[in-house]
Amino acid sequence: MVQRSLVTLFAALGGILVILGGLLAALLSFAPGGDGMRYDGMWSAVILGTLAVIFGLVILVYSGVTHFTGIRRNLTGGIVLIVLGIVTWIVVGAWLLVAVGSFLTVVAGVLVVGELLLGETQISPDRSA
Repeated sequence: MVQRSLVTLFAALGGILVILGGLLAALLSFAPGGDGMRYDGMWSAVILGTLAVIFGLVILVYSGVTHFTGIRRNLTGGIVLIVLGIVTWIVVGAWLLVAVGSFLTVVAGVLVVGELLLGETQISPDRSA
């Protein structure tokens, strides 16, 4: 059985990496060399960095939700973590820290969903006999 603290650690670390990746990439876009993911100039990197920070904050919120809610609500939190990780990866996943954070978020969501689905399929002995 996967402990909630492991899932919370993966999701929180993923959210922090997404935030750091977005901030660093947005700041590096102001450098003279113009590092960072640019599509149409410097401002697109700033906008995508801001999106990464927003996604990271939402991931952090849902890492807390999966830690402090009941079992039935954890399934929803796990699915939300998977979707947030995939969407973050697609939208701003070209930055290394954001990609690693998104991957950790997806892993955390899969652990939650897997634990709940495997826990419900276990056969318990019938004690009425």
